[in-house]
Amino acid sequence: MEKKASSTPSGFESLLQSASGPAGRETVSPRVAAEMLRVQMMQSTLTLAVSDARSDAASGQALRSVPAAFDLGLGLPTAYRGTAALETAEVEGEPVPSALPSLTSHAATEIDHISQTAARYLGTPYRFGGDGADGIDCSSFVQQVFHANQIDLPRTAREQINVGSNVAPGELRKGDLVFFQTYAEYPSHVGIYLGDGKMIHASSGKGEVTISDMNSDYYRPRYLGAKRVI
Repeated sequence: MEKKASSTPSGFESLLQSASGPAGRETVSPRVAAEMLRVQMMQSTLTLAVSDARSDAASGQALRSVPAAFDLGLGLPTAYRGTAALETAEVEGEPVPSALPSLTSHAATEIDHISQTAARYLGTPYRFGGDGADGIDCSSFVQQVFHANQIDLPRTAREQINVGSNVAPGELRKGDLVFFQTYAEYPSHVGIYLGDGKMIHASSGKGEVTISDMNSDYYRPRYLGAKRVI
């Protein structure tokens, strides 16, 4: 039975909401706000498509009946896709869990603190190899956010993917580390999952710490998997 939503949003929900902020109060850059509005519109469409697909599955049809335009799959062969998928994604031949494991109160608190720390970095300039306020790269951003919350991680994405537990397909949750294959054959980009198919990360393309859609044409085919360290 689904619990009634609290009137006070969690840290990750607040972080997502901050991208479009209330009228007259700009909490992040206009570029991020515009991007998040686009993401929200797309997410609504995707949610409807997946809902229809799950109804089909109940009558014996596979989720592949969802049109390709709304496909939330990772777009990578299983050998390269890794061990995680988006909350609404289906790996062919592997059913989507009906419900995600419930969080302990301790884990929920840690995740909320992680989100608050990550939000403070929004707008920080991106710099390859950087680890300070004048410029930071993706793995240093993740390392510093978790270190501030008493969780120590290695310095690079290539090392970070070897920490924590694997996330099964369809079980991604807020606070998980999400990995991508970008400029190299090994895991070369990492972010922190926010929920709703979005992540916060230090983006070389945007030139700053920002919130991005993992289902975008760029990130979706480069997604490798996720690790859980909380």
